Amino acid sequence: MNMNIGKDALRDQRAKMLAAAPDWRASDAHVNPRVAIGSIIAMWLIYFVTTTGLALMSDASDQWSYAGRRAIVVTAGILCTFVLYQLLQRAQPQSFGARLASALGAAIPLVIIYATINLLVFYYWFPIADSAEIMAEMQVKHPGSWEIVLILDSAIRWYFFFAVWAALYVALGYANEMRAVERRANHFRLEAKNAQLRALHYQVNPHFLFNTLNSLSTLVMRGSKSEAESMIMNLSSFLRSSLAIDPEQLVSLDEEIALQRLYLDIEQTRFPDRLQVEVAVPDELKNACLPVLILQPIIENAIKYGVGPSKGKIAIRLTASSEYGLLVLRIENDIDPKAPVPNAGTGLGLGNVRERLLTRYGPSAGCEWGPSDDGGFAVSLWLPLARERC
Repeated sequence: MNMNIGKDALRDQRAKMLAAAPDWRASDAHVNPRVAIGSIIAMWLIYFVTTTGLALMSDASDQWSYAGRRAIVVTAGILCTFVLYQLLQRAQPQSFGARLASALGAAIPLVIIYATINLLVFYYWFPIADSAEIMAEMQVKHPGSWEIVLILDSAIRWYFFFAVWAALYVALGYANEMRAVERRANHFRLEAKNAQLRALHYQVNPHFLFNTLNSLSTLVMRGSKSEAESMIMNLSSFLRSSLAIDPEQLVSLDEEIALQRLYLDIEQTRFPDRLQVEVAVPDELKNACLPVLILQPIIENAIKYGVGPSKGKIAIRLTASSEYGLLVLRIENDIDPKAPVPNAGTGLGLGNVRERLLTRYGPSAGCEWGPSDDGGFAVSLWLPLARERC
């Protein structure tokens, strides 16, 4: 199995998922009924208070009777705008332009109804002082259609009032829609991130299994039956523990080291006289959280390139420290200068470690490797220090 091909396919799939537009839902553009109805009432009350206040300040006569008439038409305006709200709530074209156009179009018949009510109140039901004079003048200018002219004239002026509220409603709905789309996009990003974490984790297990089976094959070919049986039992214990773990799970540093000791028990069977393990972890960092099996590929490489080719004892040292709010782990292994230089690896193991850290923590985590000052090889990784329950 070519792991690089699988990794590239994963990246392509993740890129397609993130690039895909989240599905559109008409319900996303709905405005909270309290907000919509509240805005209707507020708009008409502001109009009523402003108009009445200006009329009273002008010292015009009989303004209280006008205020009563105005209250009637304001109530009609609230009802007409509420009907407009009901229409807009049920008609939700996908594009913003179509939604705005339908809102402005739906306002036309309702503003005509409102203008008609306005005419009835001020000219028929509760006529104002100069209503008879205005009606007579309009009948002369527009005989047979003067009422329609008055209604249309009033509707044109009131249309912009209705249109402003309709545009406000569409804008609020669009804002709600954008928030919903962003929430779903974030959900897709999280799912893609979790899928990548799982894939990277499951790439570790085949990598480890391949190396272990190679080691087991060597023992069988050498006729080391007891060592082979011991390695099989240790392998079974390790796989039972590692495969039962959620790949997205965080574990304490103490638990992670315990998992690695299961693996080192396997390798101790291969190299009983060559493998030496040293762990130095302060007590206050034993409960620090980190991704499960994040150390596995690093320990594997230390065995493969440090212990495997050597003839003498090779030490693998794990140290932990806290620096600037980060948990810093360093894994070093000796290198036998007399041992043959092993073939260069593919970099899959350490690359997975780095990518898992960057995928989960972003730029606040990382992994570096290279020769150490004493001639060995060292891998350092760091991640945000968290001591909460993992």
